[in-house]
Amino acid sequence: TALRSFGAMPFLLMLLFLCHSAPRTVATPVTDDGSEDILRVETYEWLGGEELQMMTHALPEDVEGGIDNLPSLRRSQSGSAARRAEASDESAALACEDCEAFGHGADACGCGYCGSYGKCSWSCGKDLERAPNANGPKCNPKPVDEPLLQAIWERPAWRDHRLDLKPSEGEHPCFAGFNHMISNTDRCNGWVRQYPDIGSDVVFLNTGVQRYSNFTLKAVVGGHINVWLEENSSPLHEDISIKAANIYTNQYGIDELKPAAGSGSWMEHECKVMGSMPFMYTCSDRINILVQECQVENAWVMQSDYLRNFPGPADANSSANFDIVFYMCQELLDRTPNPYAAANTFAHELAHVIQGGFGYSFNAMTEGGATWLEGPLLHLAPRPMIYAWGFRDWNRINAAHFYANTKEWNSRKFYQIHAMFLTYLAQPELLGDDFTSALQNYQSFERANVPWGRSAYDYFLQMRETGEKPQEFQTVTMDIESPQNAFATALLDYRVAIAAQCIADPTLRPVEAKYLMPSQLRDRPFWDCTSYRTFWSAQDSSAENVSAELHYGGAAVFRLAAPEGATVSLAKDADARVRTKVLAAGSKSTGHVAEVRELGPGESISLEGGAREIFVVQVNVDPAGELIGPSERPQLWKRSTYRCTGSCSGKAWWAGAGEGEEYPTNQLSALRSPVMQLPTEADKLELSFDAMWDMEGLYVDGSTVGSGCVAKGYDGVQVRVRVVSEVDGETTELVVVSPESGYGDGGSPNTAALHALRSIYGDDSPCSDFEGWTGKSGDFAWTSQLFDFSRFAGKNISFELLFASDSADGGEGFWVDKIRVHAGGSLIFGDGSDADAMTEHVFLMVPKAGDVGKDDGVPVVTVLPEGYEFDRSLAKIDRTLSAPWSAQWRAPTLAVDPEASLGRAYLGWSYAAPINDTKTALLHPGQEACMRLAAPFRGILRTATLFTLVDKMGISAVSLAVRSVEEPHHQLGNSKMIFSASPGVADPGTHRFDLASQSPVFDEGEPFLLCVGIGSERALPADPEGTLPFLHLPLTNVSSAGQEHLPGATKLIVPPVPKEERAFQTTGFDPWHGHTFVIRAEFVAVPESTGPTSSPAGVKSTGFLASAR
Repeated sequence: TALRSFGAMPFLLMLLFLCHSAPRTVATPVTDDGSEDILRVETYEWLGGEELQMMTHALPEDVEGGIDNLPSLRRSQSGSAARRAEASDESAALACEDCEAFGHGADACGCGYCGSYGKCSWSCGKDLERAPNANGPKCNPKPVDEPLLQAIWERPAWRDHRLDLKPSEGEHPCFAGFNHMISNTDRCNGWVRQYPDIGSDVVFLNTGVQRYSNFTLKAVVGGHINVWLEENSSPLHEDISIKAANIYTNQYGIDELKPAAGSGSWMEHECKVMGSMPFMYTCSDRINILVQECQVENAWVMQSDYLRNFPGPADANSSANFDIVFYMCQELLDRTPNPYAAANTFAHELAHVIQGGFGYSFNAMTEGGATWLEGPLLHLAPRPMIYAWGFRDWNRINAAHFYANTKEWNSRKFYQIHAMFLTYLAQPELLGDDFTSALQNYQSFERANVPWGRSAYDYFLQMRETGEKPQEFQTVTMDIESPQNAFATALLDYRVAIAAQCIADPTLRPVEAKYLMPSQLRDRPFWDCTSYRTFWSAQDSSAENVSAELHYGGAAVFRLAAPEGATVSLAKDADARVRTKVLAAGSKSTGHVAEVRELGPGESISLEGGAREIFVVQVNVDPAGELIGPSERPQLWKRSTYRCTGSCSGKAWWAGAGEGEEYPTNQLSALRSPVMQLPTEADKLELSFDAMWDMEGLYVDGSTVGSGCVAKGYDGVQVRVRVVSEVDGETTELVVVSPESGYGDGGSPNTAALHALRSIYGDDSPCSDFEGWTGKSGDFAWTSQLFDFSRFAGKNISFELLFASDSADGGEGFWVDKIRVHAGGSLIFGDGSDADAMTEHVFLMVPKAGDVGKDDGVPVVTVLPEGYEFDRSLAKIDRTLSAPWSAQWRAPTLAVDPEASLGRAYLGWSYAAPINDTKTALLHPGQEACMRLAAPFRGILRTATLFTLVDKMGISAVSLAVRSVEEPHHQLGNSKMIFSASPGVADPGTHRFDLASQSPVFDEGEPFLLCVGIGSERALPADPEGTLPFLHLPLTNVSSAGQEHLPGATKLIVPPVPKEERAFQTTGFDPWHGHTFVIRAEFVAVPESTGPTSSPAGVKSTGFLASAR
């Protein structure tokens, strides 16, 4: 959303804000029906008695707010620690050609060991039983192209080298090198930003409501975090923000806040993994937390704060905001007074600060990268799919374009999907920590070199195949022909790993890491396994011609529930750009192990080994899916009658999309005239035309482009003249010309520049190069424009109208009519036939492989085929592919394989909520949330999966009980309460309960309650005083929640405890007004001979999870 609101240019995706939201305008978004486009969150809380409290929060369209709950992944050694270890290995720097010069034997085998010889086995370190030649240290077989490789693989060390930043002993990793920079370099010229004493005031710009305010310094935490509160802040704001800073820096010294061995806090580990804070641009070793009024529930950072003088640093004249500043909204703290949540938000946003110190990247990497990076730092669960914006169809989101991030396409689940992809890749057996850290740190300050999509992934994934970092710099060419490329394989295997989480029994899952999520996540399904389309072995014997329409990078997963002897085949006419893998779980009855096999068009596989859970996983991996080729490029400039009224008649040239639609984003296209010879002498030499425009609005925020040119907006159109050589037809001069009435200044003095034009002009270009029309020419009003061409007299010229748009939304476009070039009374260009002689020229914004950024030294690593560019505006987002498949299996019989013959069903409700209206509930100790269910046939409960939101307080386990529908709802039969751990400061987000040994046997139609509660409590030092422990539940729409005798009926209870003399309490049915909690239980049939009150000995849990059709 920061992109929609702040996309200053197509390639600088996070130029100003790196946050959940940062609205460019003050206006509240409005939907098509005129209502405000907001996310409404209602949270219910029962504090006893008859009444429930309800808190309602309205979040603007581009706000997610709240805790950023991120994937958990430990690092055995931080990236910087690993770099130091490598740097200390002197032999690793020895070139093999220099072995003899240093007194070693020659590397005769060329294997990277001095003194290697003979059969090149143990002397090359290949024999694990013997050490390599004692006189043969490791060496580099080829000279390392050190600067370029370090810029790619060791980005923090490369910056330290370029800026002469040398860490001192005892310095905090976030500011390592600061002391040396101040004392031994001239970067800051001896100036260090000074801060006042605690209790003093400083004026900062409140970027939430755009006003200057007094902020009071309330605390300095850990020596590096200043906590400032705006003058209207409350004691709660002060308490929560200071506690959050203490949590982030682990001033409590507790193990729950130590994310990895050797790291004492989230802050320390964040900088060990990612690199230091960008102090080299602020001349300060402090982070400033500004608690301010925002009128939205949000938090953000601004890259333009600390890079305001880039590539130079701040100085004595710099404003207070020219620093590392994190803006925390009071409204967010009011809604979520949870210091762990606030500290989590600190970590997410300050990860963006670290990223911003290395340059710019595409949004999937910056947001997905920051979300993934909080996993290894905080060792928390992934951000749940059910967090923030609501949705009703899991499979639609699964099939959406991989880079989509809108409510329309995927309910903005972009963050979660990319974070989990990076979490998957970071496993040691795959990319590993170092490779994945290098991947997300691969950014550039050079506008033309900013990576996008596969331009980053392809390089690192191909280098992964060697298992080691390269010894010389080389580029890779993006493969647009074969769907077997490395990125395609990674996307497919990632989805297989997500599906493997649905296999509850870990012994039946695949053993290859590429088909698994990290170990701590394998028992915590990220996806709702019951949402996949399922075919039941006991009800059918085939699945015919099954398919799904998949967008680029989108996936579909289908489940065959425990068939025996299945054959799966892919149709001959299946699109080969949709790759298909079949995951078959292992079988305990036959001893078959899990296997994963790929199918091509026309191929089939047979899967023996008894009843086995089978998943068919498909991903659209179109090798050209994220590129725009020569034949696919949409025409921007066209002749049209649309809005050709008033002074316009017939058709005008229009740069736009469709009638009533917004023009495309990330466009750079010129309407160009043919070359014409201008007369040497003429009374007046002029270009004239009528123009009308509806562009993105004027916006003046003090930002600059080029050589300090103050910007007035973003998208726009300007006129340029090309002077053409008579000899070879080449352009010898290119001039931006202004109309006699000017392009306008945006209403503020000296503001004339447009951000979108930065994609074609350099930082040292004059301000006149960045001028153009923007905003609106009235209410679709035509204007007359006149240009003096006298300076081009006697020359061959071509003129053009250059249209430039960035990645944010705009208007309907730009129109031009009656284009004329006059020389005195003579018409040189502009009769009827000349209008059609204008042609469109598209500028491809494609970085050249091997180019190196002048301000960062980072090279471009990926080559694009000739004529192709990145589909940055997702012009191909609505294109889909499919690959039909079929399956057959043997009719099940109880004698052959009981498992295959058992009827199955899922009970309970998956998550479903309107996009803009979600509801949640807080569950406190002693309380249980109960849902009424009924047995669809005679059988037992096998497993149940509960979905939660991960912010919690003071709890360490979640409980599940099977209870009677009759008050006071005692537990049924011999069933016992089951517990699922909730360690640390955040809940895992998913709890899977094994009920096979606890469930009574239910007769068909027999009702019962599934009740969720807090299993155990554990207070931590940072818990706010007086705050009740809670578990946070997302709620799903259920129309029967208030109908006592129907499945779905929901109530809150406090079960009686005789020994504690605790009486039964209840809210009655429907406490959440048509909603219930999100739980799905697998129900499995049992033979008629089985007794009524206990799980039959012949029926045992095999780990299958089958979903309702």
